[in-house]
Amino acid sequence: PPGAYEPPPPGYYGPAPVWEPPPPPKPKHRAPKTAFWAGARVGYFVPFGNLWQRYTPQGYEAVKWSDYASSGPMLELDIGARFSRHYNVFFTWERATLGNGDEAPDANGGQAKGSTDYYGIGVRFSSDADRVGFLTEIDLGWRRFRAEWEDGTTLEMSEAPLEFRIGLGADIRVTTFFSLSPMVSLGAGSFGKAEWTAANGTKSDAYLPGDEGAGHGWLTFQLGWHFDIPPGGD
Repeated sequence: PPGAYEPPPPGYYGPAPVWEPPPPPKPKHRAPKTAFWAGARVGYFVPFGNLWQRYTPQGYEAVKWSDYASSGPMLELDIGARFSRHYNVFFTWERATLGNGDEAPDANGGQAKGSTDYYGIGVRFSSDADRVGFLTEIDLGWRRFRAEWEDGTTLEMSEAPLEFRIGLGADIRVTTFFSLSPMVSLGAGSFGKAEWTAANGTKSDAYLPGDEGAGHGWLTFQLGWHFDIPPGGD
């Protein structure tokens, strides 16, 4: 006789197959996630602002940085580390060779040269470390300024431990281990000490009674090149 056929119980043929999409491909990076980082920069240094405020019977008179120096070329060396691919921490040394000031360029046999050094620690962030990214940099450090005359007279400004600098530019990845970074930076600070050294070696305080410190600033236009070791490419 014809039989009756019932549907099989659940799970008789095993669980139904479940389709899952394949995992997304692993992203390729040209910049390393972590690396030793070092390089240099060249550019142009523009000083502005005041070195100190000189007291006179008529009131305070600004001693401008341009009285003792003018713009000039700069060189900077950087060394640090890359972490999380987009961030760098580093130590920096900047040296700018400055032109003569306009206060008394012919005094003491004529002004010979001026220079300033900046030592700092900084943090950089790149929005795209693999290709071309927006670059931001913040530094905090210490600055020294020195003006020299032909007869050996010098003016040295120091005790500026909280010099602040911020830079904006581009991070251009050229290879897995090499990048370029054009940047404009702006900085500010204040010197706490000013000292004259005469031609015979005698030192004296440039701050007279009643004088006060003042704020100065600087602007730089730079092109940097830096290396990552080991390189990226993961």
